[in-house]
Amino acid sequence: MVATPLQLVSPTLVQALSYTMLAVVAAMVGGVIAVARPPGAQMESNVQHFAAGVVIAAVAAELLPGVHESAPVVVVAGFALGVATMLGIHRLSRLIERRDIGGSFAGAAGLLITVSIDMLIDGVLIGVTFLTETSTGIIIAVALAIEVLFLGVAGVVALPSGVGTGRKLAVPAVFGLLLTTGVVVGVLVLEGVSGAPIAVILAFGSAALLYLVTEELLVKAQKVPETPVSTSLFFVGFLSIFLLDMIH
Repeated sequence: MVATPLQLVSPTLVQALSYTMLAVVAAMVGGVIAVARPPGAQMESNVQHFAAGVVIAAVAAELLPGVHESAPVVVVAGFALGVATMLGIHRLSRLIERRDIGGSFAGAAGLLITVSIDMLIDGVLIGVTFLTETSTGIIIAVALAIEVLFLGVAGVVALPSGVGTGRKLAVPAVFGLLLTTGVVVGVLVLEGVSGAPIAVILAFGSAALLYLVTEELLVKAQKVPETPVSTSLFFVGFLSIFLLDMIH
Protein backbone atom coordinates (compact mmCIF):
# COMPACT_ATOMS: atom_id res chain seq x y z
CA MET A 1 0.00 0.00 0.00
CA VAL A 2 1.31 3.44 -0.97
CA ALA A 3 1.39 5.95 1.89
CA THR A 4 -0.64 9.11 1.44
CA PRO A 5 1.03 12.51 1.92
CA LEU A 6 -0.78 12.89 5.25
CA GLN A 7 0.59 9.55 6.47
CA LEU A 8 4.12 10.67 5.60
CA VAL A 9 3.86 13.67 7.93
CA SER A 10 5.37 13.13 11.36
CA PRO A 11 2.63 12.56 13.98
CA THR A 12 4.70 14.64 16.39
CA LEU A 13 4.75 17.52 13.92
CA VAL A 14 0.98 17.35 13.45
CA GLN A 15 0.44 17.36 17.21
CA ALA A 16 2.91 20.18 17.79
CA LEU A 17 1.34 22.32 15.07
CA SER A 18 -2.18 21.69 16.38
CA TYR A 19 -1.25 23.11 19.79
CA THR A 20 0.79 25.88 18.22
CA MET A 21 -2.44 27.08 16.63
CA LEU A 22 -3.38 28.33 20.12
CA ALA A 23 -0.52 30.81 19.92
CA VAL A 24 -1.29 31.72 16.30
CA VAL A 25 -4.91 32.48 17.20
CA ALA A 26 -3.74 34.37 20.31
CA ALA A 27 -1.48 36.58 18.16
CA MET A 28 -4.38 37.44 15.86
CA VAL A 29 -6.71 38.09 18.81
CA GLY A 30 -4.09 40.43 20.27
CA GLY A 31 -3.81 42.23 16.94
CA VAL A 32 -7.58 42.62 16.63
CA ILE A 33 -7.80 43.97 20.19
CA ALA A 34 -5.03 46.46 19.48
CA VAL A 35 -6.79 47.67 16.32
CA ALA A 36 -10.28 47.84 17.79
CA ARG A 37 -9.48 49.16 21.25
CA PRO A 38 -5.83 49.61 22.24
CA PRO A 39 -5.40 48.73 25.93
CA GLY A 40 -4.36 51.37 28.42
CA ALA A 41 -1.01 51.35 30.18
CA GLN A 42 -2.41 49.76 33.34
CA MET A 43 -4.12 46.96 31.41
CA GLU A 44 -0.90 46.27 29.50
CA SER A 45 0.97 46.08 32.80
CA ASN A 46 -1.58 43.60 34.16
CA VAL A 47 -1.26 41.36 31.09
CA GLN A 48 2.53 41.57 31.22
CA HIS A 49 2.58 40.53 34.89
CA PHE A 50 0.27 37.59 34.17
CA ALA A 51 2.32 36.51 31.13
CA ALA A 52 5.55 36.76 33.15
CA GLY A 53 4.17 34.44 35.81
CA VAL A 54 3.01 31.97 33.17
CA VAL A 55 6.37 31.85 31.38
CA ILE A 56 8.41 31.49 34.60
CA ALA A 57 6.17 28.61 35.72
CA ALA A 58 6.59 26.87 32.37
CA VAL A 59 10.37 27.20 32.56
CA ALA A 60 10.54 26.00 36.16
CA ALA A 61 8.06 23.14 35.83
CA GLU A 62 8.78 21.91 32.31
CA LEU A 63 12.09 23.01 30.80
CA LEU A 64 14.57 22.98 33.69
CA PRO A 65 13.67 19.45 34.89
CA GLY A 66 14.46 18.27 31.36
CA VAL A 67 18.10 19.34 31.68
CA HIS A 68 18.60 18.51 35.36
CA GLU A 69 20.31 15.19 34.66
CA SER A 70 22.52 16.54 31.89
CA ALA A 71 26.22 17.30 32.28
CA PRO A 72 26.78 20.75 33.83
CA VAL A 73 28.94 21.86 30.89
CA VAL A 74 26.04 21.13 28.52
CA VAL A 75 23.61 23.17 30.61
CA VAL A 76 26.06 26.07 30.96
CA ALA A 77 26.70 26.04 27.21
CA GLY A 78 22.98 26.15 26.45
CA PHE A 79 22.31 28.95 28.93
CA ALA A 80 25.30 30.95 27.70
CA LEU A 81 24.14 30.65 24.09
CA GLY A 82 20.62 31.67 25.08
CA VAL A 83 21.73 34.76 26.99
CA ALA A 84 24.22 35.76 24.28
CA THR A 85 21.56 35.40 21.58
CA MET A 86 19.00 37.49 23.45
CA LEU A 87 21.57 40.18 24.23
CA GLY A 88 22.54 40.21 20.56
CA ILE A 89 18.91 40.60 19.50
CA HIS A 90 18.48 43.42 22.01
CA ARG A 91 21.58 45.17 20.67
CA LEU A 92 20.36 44.78 17.09
CA SER A 93 17.02 46.31 18.07
CA ARG A 94 18.69 49.34 19.65
CA LEU A 95 21.01 49.76 16.65
CA ILE A 96 18.05 49.82 14.27
CA GLU A 97 16.29 52.42 16.39
CA ARG A 98 19.38 54.65 16.71
CA ARG A 99 20.09 54.62 12.97
CA ASP A 100 16.45 55.33 12.16
CA ILE A 101 16.24 52.31 9.83
CA GLY A 102 12.84 51.75 8.25
CA GLY A 103 11.66 55.28 7.52
CA SER A 104 8.25 55.91 9.08
CA PHE A 105 8.46 52.44 10.64
CA ALA A 106 11.78 53.16 12.36
CA GLY A 107 10.20 53.38 15.80
CA ALA A 108 8.61 49.94 15.40
CA ALA A 109 11.36 48.23 13.37
CA GLY A 110 13.49 47.24 16.36
CA LEU A 111 10.55 45.71 18.23
CA LEU A 112 9.19 43.90 15.17
CA ILE A 113 12.56 42.36 14.29
CA THR A 114 13.17 41.34 17.90
CA VAL A 115 9.76 39.70 18.23
CA SER A 116 10.09 38.00 14.84
CA ILE A 117 13.38 36.35 15.83
CA ASP A 118 11.86 35.43 19.19
CA MET A 119 8.92 33.77 17.39
CA LEU A 120 11.29 31.54 15.42
CA ILE A 121 13.15 30.56 18.61
CA ASP A 122 9.90 29.89 20.47
CA GLY A 123 8.65 27.75 17.59
CA VAL A 124 11.78 25.59 17.63
CA LEU A 125 11.40 25.27 21.40
CA ILE A 126 7.80 24.08 21.06
CA GLY A 127 8.86 21.51 18.48
CA VAL A 128 11.71 20.20 20.64
CA THR A 129 9.54 19.92 23.75
CA PHE A 130 6.98 17.87 21.83
CA LEU A 131 9.81 15.58 20.73
CA THR A 132 10.96 15.06 24.32
CA GLU A 133 7.60 14.84 26.12
CA THR A 134 4.12 15.58 24.78
CA SER A 135 2.82 16.94 28.09
CA THR A 136 5.78 19.32 28.27
CA GLY A 137 5.10 20.52 24.75
CA ILE A 138 1.47 21.23 25.59
CA ILE A 139 2.36 23.29 28.66
CA ILE A 140 4.98 25.27 26.74
CA ALA A 141 2.57 25.87 23.85
CA VAL A 142 -0.11 27.16 26.25
CA ALA A 143 2.36 29.38 28.09
CA LEU A 144 3.73 30.85 24.87
CA ALA A 145 0.19 31.43 23.56
CA ILE A 146 -0.37 33.83 26.48
CA GLU A 147 2.97 35.50 25.78
CA VAL A 148 2.14 35.82 22.07
CA LEU A 149 -1.22 37.41 22.89
CA PHE A 150 0.65 40.31 24.47
CA LEU A 151 3.21 40.44 21.64
CA GLY A 152 0.42 40.62 19.08
CA VAL A 153 -0.92 43.70 20.88
CA ALA A 154 2.54 45.24 21.26
CA GLY A 155 3.43 44.73 17.60
CA VAL A 156 0.32 46.50 16.34
CA VAL A 157 0.46 49.33 18.89
CA ALA A 158 4.07 50.06 17.90
CA LEU A 159 3.12 50.80 14.27
CA PRO A 160 2.64 54.38 13.03
CA SER A 161 -0.92 55.67 13.46
CA GLY A 162 -1.47 56.06 9.71
CA VAL A 163 -0.99 52.37 8.91
CA GLY A 164 -4.14 50.66 7.58
CA THR A 165 -5.97 47.90 9.41
CA GLY A 166 -4.91 45.23 6.92
CA ARG A 167 -1.22 46.02 7.32
CA LYS A 168 -1.59 46.16 11.09
CA LEU A 169 -3.16 42.71 11.22
CA ALA A 170 -0.42 41.42 8.92
CA VAL A 171 2.02 41.86 11.83
CA PRO A 172 0.49 39.22 14.17
CA ALA A 173 -0.14 37.02 11.12
CA VAL A 174 3.59 37.08 10.33
CA PHE A 175 4.35 36.35 14.00
CA GLY A 176 2.15 33.26 13.76
CA LEU A 177 3.77 32.17 10.49
CA LEU A 178 7.26 32.48 11.99
CA LEU A 179 6.18 30.53 15.07
CA THR A 180 4.83 27.64 12.98
CA THR A 181 7.96 27.74 10.81
CA GLY A 182 10.07 27.32 13.93
CA VAL A 183 7.96 24.34 15.00
CA VAL A 184 8.36 22.64 11.62
CA VAL A 185 12.13 23.22 11.61
CA GLY A 186 12.50 22.04 15.19
CA VAL A 187 10.61 18.79 14.65
CA LEU A 188 11.95 17.89 11.20
CA VAL A 189 15.59 18.68 12.00
CA LEU A 190 15.74 17.26 15.53
CA GLU A 191 13.38 14.29 15.37
CA GLY A 192 15.34 11.23 16.47
CA VAL A 193 18.04 13.34 18.14
CA SER A 194 18.55 12.87 21.89
CA GLY A 195 21.05 13.53 24.64
CA ALA A 196 23.29 16.61 24.75
CA PRO A 197 21.88 18.44 21.67
CA ILE A 198 18.35 18.40 23.11
CA ALA A 199 19.63 19.44 26.55
CA VAL A 200 21.47 22.38 24.99
CA ILE A 201 18.32 23.53 23.20
CA LEU A 202 16.19 23.22 26.36
CA ALA A 203 18.77 25.18 28.36
CA PHE A 204 18.95 27.73 25.53
CA GLY A 205 15.15 28.06 25.54
CA SER A 206 15.05 28.42 29.32
CA ALA A 207 17.56 31.28 29.22
CA ALA A 208 15.76 32.97 26.33
CA LEU A 209 12.39 32.84 28.09
CA LEU A 210 13.83 34.03 31.40
CA TYR A 211 15.45 36.93 29.55
CA LEU A 212 12.10 37.75 27.97
CA VAL A 213 10.46 37.86 31.41
CA THR A 214 13.11 39.87 33.26
CA GLU A 215 14.23 42.25 30.51
CA GLU A 216 11.05 42.68 28.48
CA LEU A 217 7.77 41.81 30.20
CA LEU A 218 8.53 42.98 33.74
CA VAL A 219 10.63 45.96 32.66
CA LYS A 220 7.82 47.27 30.45
CA ALA A 221 5.26 46.46 33.14
CA GLN A 222 7.04 48.83 35.55
CA LYS A 223 6.34 51.84 33.33
CA VAL A 224 3.18 52.36 35.38
CA PRO A 225 2.92 52.25 39.18
CA GLU A 226 2.71 48.76 40.69
CA THR A 227 -0.73 47.81 41.99
CA PRO A 228 -1.95 44.89 44.14
CA VAL A 229 -3.88 43.63 41.11
CA SER A 230 -0.86 43.53 38.77
CA THR A 231 1.30 41.87 41.43
CA SER A 232 -1.41 39.31 42.15
CA LEU A 233 -1.76 38.53 38.45
CA PHE A 234 1.89 37.50 38.32
CA PHE A 235 1.22 34.82 40.91
CA VAL A 236 -2.10 33.86 39.31
CA GLY A 237 -0.24 33.27 36.04
CA PHE A 238 2.42 31.20 37.77
CA LEU A 239 -0.12 29.14 39.71
CA SER A 240 -2.32 28.52 36.66
CA ILE A 241 0.50 26.83 34.73
CA PHE A 242 1.73 25.00 37.83
CA LEU A 243 -1.76 23.58 38.46
CA LEU A 244 -2.20 22.76 34.78
CA ASP A 245 1.02 20.77 34.95
CA MET A 246 -0.19 18.92 38.08
CA ILE A 247 -3.59 18.12 36.57
CA HIS A 248 -2.22 17.16 33.17
